[in-house]
Amino acid sequence: MTPKQLDVFRAVMSTGSTIGASTVLKLSQSAISRQLSGLEAEIGFDLFHRDRGRLVATPEAHLLSQEVGELADVLARLKRRTDELGAGRFGKSLIKMGFPHSMTTTVLPRLIRDFLGEAKEISVELVAGPYDYIERAVMGRTADFGFVRLPTEDLGFEVMPLLSSGMLCAVPADHHLAAQERIGAEDLVRTDLVLLGRLRHNRQEIEERLRNAQGNVQCRVETHSVESSIAMVAEGVGISIVPSLIGSFINSDRVRLIPLEPESWSDYGIITLRDSPLSRPMRRFIDMLRETLLSQARLTRPITVAPGGQ
Repeated sequence: MTPKQLDVFRAVMSTGSTIGASTVLKLSQSAISRQLSGLEAEIGFDLFHRDRGRLVATPEAHLLSQEVGELADVLARLKRRTDELGAGRFGKSLIKMGFPHSMTTTVLPRLIRDFLGEAKEISVELVAGPYDYIERAVMGRTADFGFVRLPTEDLGFEVMPLLSSGMLCAVPADHHLAAQERIGAEDLVRTDLVLLGRLRHNRQEIEERLRNAQGNVQCRVETHSVESSIAMVAEGVGISIVPSLIGSFINSDRVRLIPLEPESWSDYGIITLRDSPLSRPMRRFIDMLRETLLSQARLTRPITVAPGGQ
């Protein structure tokens, strides 16, 4: 069965004649008759009785009419959709993207505003949580793509490396270390710290650095977002160490952000399922994200080779 045959069947059912169908579809009566005969030959039984030039629908035709109508509507929507995609118009589409909580309240609001200004027919759903949660969201198709630290825990993703980010020390503006241009692990010995969750790779690296400096880790507060850690610093609770790609977008006149020495780099990228390639609007958003982070965040650099061989 072809879409044209179904259109003819639907038109004949609604108008009751080949003349009416030819008027609706702007086809000749002979073309209508050929399409109708072809459909009947395809399905193997008559849909209409021919009675002195009149068409009388069979019970089978009435039974098929509703299903054919629904199918014709689906095909019409599909045709409109392919026409829109071919013309670069994407229709009303929902993009589900996974990001860490801190990015959803810092870099993303303005970026999404600019993206939606370009993509008028797109809507966005933000799925927020830790990186392991984002991986699970992509795996479970709750998110179309996710922004994560690389390498991923699950190697079954398609990975698009984006950039590397350094680390910044968030220091209270009135702290004696606030005057320094760089801060090393030895400066943090016996200093009260506000550290990100203990299961994070960065946390393990920081504690190892402090131990190597022959100091103890004085974690006064453990928190799970960059925003909350910097807020603690602003209140004088302690010093925090945060990724520059997020910390750079959190402004406070009570906090100084100072590079950690020696430099420590972490890689970040976009993950998708292997059977779910990125659409053109998704790729456009990711390009805007990369450009924003590389141009506006401190201590960031592009990745040229996928880390971990992914």
